[in-house]
Amino acid sequence: MKTYYMVIDVFPIRKNEHFELIKSAQANCWIIENDPHSAFAKASFHISRDDFKIIKIDMLPVVVTKEDFLDRDIGLEQYIKAQDNGIAIFYVACARDRKISQSFITIKPSYKFNYGGFLQKHKQLKNSGRCLHYDGNSTCKEIINAHSIQKNQMLSMIAENGHVYMLSVNKDSSNNYKPMLSYKKFGINKSSTFLGFCKKHDNELFQDIDNFFLRPTHKQVFLYAYRSLCREFFVKSNSLNLLDNQIQATYDNEAIRNLFTDMKLGTSHGFEDLKKHKSMYDALLQEKSYNDIKYVLFISKQKPNLALSGLFYPDFDFMGNYLQDLGDTSIELQLIAVCSAPLETGWGLLFAWHKSSSNVCVDFMRSLATVVHDGKKLNDLLFRFAINFENLAISPRWWEPLSTFHKEQIISYTSLTADVLSLTQPSYLTEGLEGIIDWEFYKVISHMD
Repeated sequence: MKTYYMVIDVFPIRKNEHFELIKSAQANCWIIENDPHSAFAKASFHISRDDFKIIKIDMLPVVVTKEDFLDRDIGLEQYIKAQDNGIAIFYVACARDRKISQSFITIKPSYKFNYGGFLQKHKQLKNSGRCLHYDGNSTCKEIINAHSIQKNQMLSMIAENGHVYMLSVNKDSSNNYKPMLSYKKFGINKSSTFLGFCKKHDNELFQDIDNFFLRPTHKQVFLYAYRSLCREFFVKSNSLNLLDNQIQATYDNEAIRNLFTDMKLGTSHGFEDLKKHKSMYDALLQEKSYNDIKYVLFISKQKPNLALSGLFYPDFDFMGNYLQDLGDTSIELQLIAVCSAPLETGWGLLFAWHKSSSNVCVDFMRSLATVVHDGKKLNDLLFRFAINFENLAISPRWWEPLSTFHKEQIISYTSLTADVLSLTQPSYLTEGLEGIIDWEFYKVISHMD
């Protein structure tokens, strides 16, 4: 991550509380980002959010260091502020009335993000259960908190005193639109659960993976992938409702409304693809035919120190090569399910997909094999990939002794994927977080053909 500095000429819009006072202004911006395009996009959003209109770019984004501002008090103060918050913008304004003496004013956006209302709506949607089984209907009365990560043999294996570490968003980051993440302890009874199945269907459907070690059979692989898909279906559906709610709540701020509208478009596209994939999985479940599911399983004899379950749309491979455009609404996105699973001895990291996604997923897995053959460590590659997942639990026995430096590296890396204003870097799976994990995989089972 670099610190970019840019200068942008701006003009206050009528909603700006200083509209009658300010004739024109300059926005001096310090942005922590990977590339100048993301830095400019982030600065533009915050300027618009502050009720200013961009007139022209006075100085394009350039990389700066602390030394560049040692003789400039305000510049140094803003540079340091950016290191803490990810962004700092200082406005230099010209008053309409030249008689007004020079003074400092505080810019207050016309809109303040209602984080309390956001959390309340999120909780309401999360607690709105429904059974996602293909035969689910009004007779499914007892909706339960189903675990998306296998509980009895996976979460329990990594837990300490019934608790694991999972991602959490710090409340004080709500106005930055870049969630400040941390890992906090949660009880395993509440970890990774979602109200997506009734008790009857959950017990009947997943008994082959909840009550038995992964061997693997095609049916077991299917069930792991299906549960990940259903959980993502549940979360995506809720996200769309939540974004609708936020769009309505932000009608008076164009920048924030546009941000949520763009997020909704991307989420809608992903959800429509999920519907198609779920239909294919439901058809296999009804037919009890599981051979259309392809997979690769990495096997370790060690005790696991994390557990995960989720879906992934491969956009770039492990060599940084482009695979599919996630923003192209004209194509059907191909996806892969990723899960940790208990084995009779040790554990496994499972990659599974429907054959209709093989075009992208096979290339993705082959790129992993290629970079391992070229000398990169498999444990680093798989850990870097796994840490991208939000639905991931970490063992306290592994996390707590970890150095502060390594914890900060992990949180910083994870935060990159949570920042909706940053562009995805093609290299995000090729480097980073080396030497942190000590996984050893002695065997790979592949069924890609």
